[in-house]
Amino acid sequence: MSLFKNIRIDRLLFGSFAAFIAALLMLFTWISYTLTSRELADNTFLYQQDVLNELNKQLDIQLRSIEQMSLAASRNMVTIGYDPLENDVFERLRRKDDLYKMLASITYSTTMVQSIYVFMETPPQSEPQGPVQFISLQRVQQQSWYPQIQKNDFAWIPEHTLQTNTGPQRFISFVRKMYNNSGIYEGLLMLNVKAAEIENLIRGETTGRNRVLLDNSGTTIAMTGNPVFDAEELENIRSQEEKSDYIRMPSAQGEDVLLVWNKARSGWMLVEVTPWRNVIHGSVRLAYILVFTGLSAIFLASFFTLFISRQFTKPIRQLVSIMGRVPAKGAMADLPGDYKNEFGYLFNGYRRQMERIEELLRSLETQHKRQKEAEILALQAMINPHFLYNTLDQLNWLAIESGQEKISRILSLVGKMFRIGLSNGATMIPVQDEMTHVECYLEIQKIRWGERLTYSIVMDEAMKELYMPRITLQPFVENAFIHGFHGRKSGEIRIEAHVRDGDIMFDITDNGVGLQPGWEREKPRKTGGYGIRNVKERIAAYVGAPYGITIRNLETGGTRVTILLPIIEHKPETEERIHVENSDY
Repeated sequence: MSLFKNIRIDRLLFGSFAAFIAALLMLFTWISYTLTSRELADNTFLYQQDVLNELNKQLDIQLRSIEQMSLAASRNMVTIGYDPLENDVFERLRRKDDLYKMLASITYSTTMVQSIYVFMETPPQSEPQGPVQFISLQRVQQQSWYPQIQKNDFAWIPEHTLQTNTGPQRFISFVRKMYNNSGIYEGLLMLNVKAAEIENLIRGETTGRNRVLLDNSGTTIAMTGNPVFDAEELENIRSQEEKSDYIRMPSAQGEDVLLVWNKARSGWMLVEVTPWRNVIHGSVRLAYILVFTGLSAIFLASFFTLFISRQFTKPIRQLVSIMGRVPAKGAMADLPGDYKNEFGYLFNGYRRQMERIEELLRSLETQHKRQKEAEILALQAMINPHFLYNTLDQLNWLAIESGQEKISRILSLVGKMFRIGLSNGATMIPVQDEMTHVECYLEIQKIRWGERLTYSIVMDEAMKELYMPRITLQPFVENAFIHGFHGRKSGEIRIEAHVRDGDIMFDITDNGVGLQPGWEREKPRKTGGYGIRNVKERIAAYVGAPYGITIRNLETGGTRVTILLPIIEHKPETEERIHVENSDY
């Protein structure tokens, strides 16, 4: 919030508006980019899903037909029963020709199968350029794909290169183990499929696509384009349970890609890889358009905001300028008078305020003169207490000289009470002084009553240095003599002061006549009643609830007054406490 206190309003208004529009623009751009990119990804997935589904169906038909050809060929080879160890040379050659023709017919019947390799223990000699090659079984272990066929009866071999009569060509091969009628392993049958034919099936009618064909073990069989996967990515794709879905993930080059896959019933999986930037190209373009449009709007709105902010701050600057000249004469005449809106109310209010300030200044000048006069009168009035002290002192000496010891004692006690009662104008006095004050009063009454009056004062030693409102106890003691002992020949008063539960408590008990009906009604012309009411009001003003005074009759006769006050240890804290706690009194 310090910005709103330290920066000029026009700059603050302009900057806040510009920042708000910029933040709003960024928010809308981000929301638009997020929603559109997600929508584009969903649309891309739906389109690619349909394409991959159709391509997978075609691939499944073609690849399954090749697997069926391999199975039929292996069974026919068993039927033909070629045995390289046959003693009859004519029969051995005849069966070899039948085997060659049967296998060659497979290559002639489909354009996908380029050649067939037969791995046998004792292979017959084959034509170097023929579609069927008989190869020694011992050479199988030298092939890179041999581990794939060791634990399986058949397997697809990923793309590899073979020599042909036209030079080296790329092939994808299907290998199947051959067994005789007795179940004895005799060799391998390998159908070499042109890699270009499989790639054409994967590519379909689209161009520039990155697609990968995986078998049910997750091995990459063929691909188009340049998709690159690491082992973790391939495992992530293969582990997906959905038949068809998509996922966004980083590629091996560190760029995010969209992977869409479709699984065939036979376990083949066709995956299409699309760079994420190609998917969200439309979203990025839309975001750029929004940013450009927003910046243009901010640029145009800036001039409008600057103009509006100056119109708002112009009257404020005028008012600030006039306030800086106060109390210069004639400043109010420069205030505009043609504003009818809130600024007009502000100017009129300030004008009325300045008129009141001028009146207050004149009133302060008059009050200052009166205050000086009051101070002079107060200084003169300070002479009166000193005059009274001196007069009491002179009367005391006269009483001593004339042998009036009782009168001398009374005058001495009255002077002492008078000094404690004034206390140089202090509102709070030590508890010890308050107890001295009430004890002086009791001594005066003792001189009057003699042996008919008994009293006792009990006070905790720890209370002597605490503070309390002055002249708190004496009015209640005085009330006991005026009302409680009225018409009686003797009386007893007991005063106790103790510390209880973090507060101080005074108990004043007498054996008088007790409280009379209607005693609580105010009696402004009675001294006792006025003094008690005065003490109650002062305690309420100084400390407030729960502190105060409780007055009740005793069962044995007489009255008990309980005064509860807080512990106040220091006089400055007392004054501050009274000011803070009773500021609303």
